[in-house]
Amino acid sequence: MGLFSFGKKGKDKIKRLMEENKIDEVIEKALKDKKTVRDLVELLSDSNPGTVGDALFVLTTILRESPNSIDVSWDLVDKDLVDKVLSLVLSKNSYVKEGAMVLTMEIIKVHGYRFKDTIDKHVPRLLSEGDKNTVAFTLLLIKELSLSKYKEEVEKLTEVEDKIILPFEGMKWVKLGDIARDVLKEL
Repeated sequence: MGLFSFGKKGKDKIKRLMEENKIDEVIEKALKDKKTVRDLVELLSDSNPGTVGDALFVLTTILRESPNSIDVSWDLVDKDLVDKVLSLVLSKNSYVKEGAMVLTMEIIKVHGYRFKDTIDKHVPRLLSEGDKNTVAFTLLLIKELSLSKYKEEVEKLTEVEDKIILPFEGMKWVKLGDIARDVLKEL
């Protein structure tokens, strides 16, 4: 019983620090302490979208600041985390959704193809259940991981005129069809 209460206290402390806008302190703790990283991953299941969004932000920052730290990066990112983050891409809360998109791309940047199969299994659901911004994000995943088996689905989107907004440089008010055409060139 004591073990579980200790873990909860750590998670509650991290949550309280984030609520007090002490994100830098949380990042600093996470870079030094694997338990803090685990607490942050657990907070991705919190009922408060603000907490989930903050946890996504901190996890992304950790990967960016320590891409070469094998301890942090390899302990932090596993198949379960990738599954959880990709499920959050379908969130109705824009802070959570965008945070999940950014963390997913950071995982790909740091780990390359290590999670290609895990991400690949989410692509059909993201394409079918996602809004136009989620579909555009999924196109970027297809491009980044060279998932040429989705070429036919990508081709169907080349004429879509809807404009999208993604949390990435150069991805605001871009036509979905333009992104699809760009992805096709890479496949």
